[in-house]
Amino acid sequence: MSGGLRGRRVLIPRGGAWGERVRDEVERRGATGVIAPLIQSRPPRDTAARDAAFARLAAGDYAWVFITSAATVEQLVAQQVSIPVGTRIAAVGRPTARAVADAGFEVEFVPVGTSSATNMIAQWCAGRSPRSTGRCLVLRSDLAMAVISDELELQGYDVDVCIAYRTVGVDLDATVADEVRTGAIDTVLLTSLSVGRELRRQVGIPGPDVFIASIGPGTTRDAEKLGYTVHHTAHSQSVDALLAELDARPGTEESS
Repeated sequence: MSGGLRGRRVLIPRGGAWGERVRDEVERRGATGVIAPLIQSRPPRDTAARDAAFARLAAGDYAWVFITSAATVEQLVAQQVSIPVGTRIAAVGRPTARAVADAGFEVEFVPVGTSSATNMIAQWCAGRSPRSTGRCLVLRSDLAMAVISDELELQGYDVDVCIAYRTVGVDLDATVADEVRTGAIDTVLLTSLSVGRELRRQVGIPGPDVFIASIGPGTTRDAEKLGYTVHHTAHSQSVDALLAELDARPGTEESS
C-alpha cells in the first residue's frame, strides 16, 4: 500500500451504512473520513404508484427486475418487499449487486465493465428476445434518465417503470462547508451528478488545494460542466476502486 491517502481529510457525501463503510475504508488507508451527506433518498411523491409496483413485484408478476442503485435496495428493504425466487434480478454494477446480496436477494445479471445504465441494457439485451422474456420492471430514482426502459420498449419488451425514491439535497453543516472552502477538508469524493450540484450550490468551486475525485467518467463529465476541475476519475464506477486508485497514487496533489 503506497499510502497516497494517508493524512488526507476526505469528504464522504452520503450517510447511512454506505457512508460508514466508506469512512472505515478511508480511515483504514490512513486518512480521516468526514461523513457529510449532500444528498439523501426519500420516498417518491407518488407512494401509491410505488406501493402498487412493489406489490406486483412481490406477487411474482415480473420475470426480471432492474435495480440501478443501492438506494433502490434500501427502499425495498424499508418497505419489506420480498422478491420471489422466480423473478430474476439485474443489477447495474458490482456495488449495487453487493447491496442486493446483502439484502438477501440473489443477483442473476451484472454487466461487465462500467456500471452504467447504457452498458447494462446493451449487455442484457444481447442474446435475449421479447418472445422468450416475460414482463420487466425497472426501479429507479426520480432523477435518473429512462435509458433502460426506453431501450426495452424500443426492442419490444413488456416493461413497467417504478420511481422507487427521490433524491433530495441536504444542507452541510456550516463548519464542514467552510472547511471545504478553505481546504481544511482537502479531498472530496464526487459520487454522482446530484452530489456535484449540491456541492456547487452550497460551497461553490473549491480552491486549488482541494482534490476532486470522481467515481467515474460520466460523473466527471457532469462535474466539468458544473465548473469543477476533476483531478482523478475512477475507471470502474466504484467507490472501492476510487479509493484504491487514490491510495495507489504517489501523491494526490498531482492531477490525472
